[in-house]
Amino acid sequence: MPGLTRKQRDDKRKRREILAAALAVFAEGGFHNTTMAQISKAAQYPLGTIYKYFPGKKEMYHELVIERVHELGRILYDIAHRPDLSVTNRLLAALKAQARFYRDNQDVVKIYISERSNIDSVGMPQLNERVNRLHERMVKLFETLFDQGIQDGVFKSYPARDMAELFADIVHSAAWSGLFREPDKDLEDQRLSMIFEMVASGIKKQSTNT
Repeated sequence: MPGLTRKQRDDKRKRREILAAALAVFAEGGFHNTTMAQISKAAQYPLGTIYKYFPGKKEMYHELVIERVHELGRILYDIAHRPDLSVTNRLLAALKAQARFYRDNQDVVKIYISERSNIDSVGMPQLNERVNRLHERMVKLFETLFDQGIQDGVFKSYPARDMAELFADIVHSAAWSGLFREPDKDLEDQRLSMIFEMVASGIKKQSTNT
């Protein structure tokens, strides 16, 4: 971390360690059952130190979720702008990347999906709004790809926005269901390719070679 003072680097390290401990405790006992004392014990920092960085467990949960959503957004953005891949292959790569991201971050994903209806809309409406805004950016990213595919004659002229919304839902569902299967990389890759082919077969122009 160039440019940071030793104290700033130490603060960043402590925040990471506290968040990692909070995630482990959330994953084991659930958000509502977790106490700050449990997080303090897991992080091996006194409560005073925990409160120095986070006012409460809601703020920890908020940061854990937003950090991951931003990371996924960056991954999908990079894929959507890869000039070496066709539009079709960029969409396929996005599907596989999100599934891989869910698996690599499954503790956060499972906590968020299971707790969202109980926490976000009432306890943390700002988090809900931020996640929804970031989701909208992802949909717009897919919409741009479908628009390009239509212009290139790869896809049928369905409304790009409708295709993007449907595709975003399919990507999420495919990635989410993958968390409850055996983690065989080859089988998972085949499953995702099959799902994508089912989607693509409905929107591709028959005469197009991709």
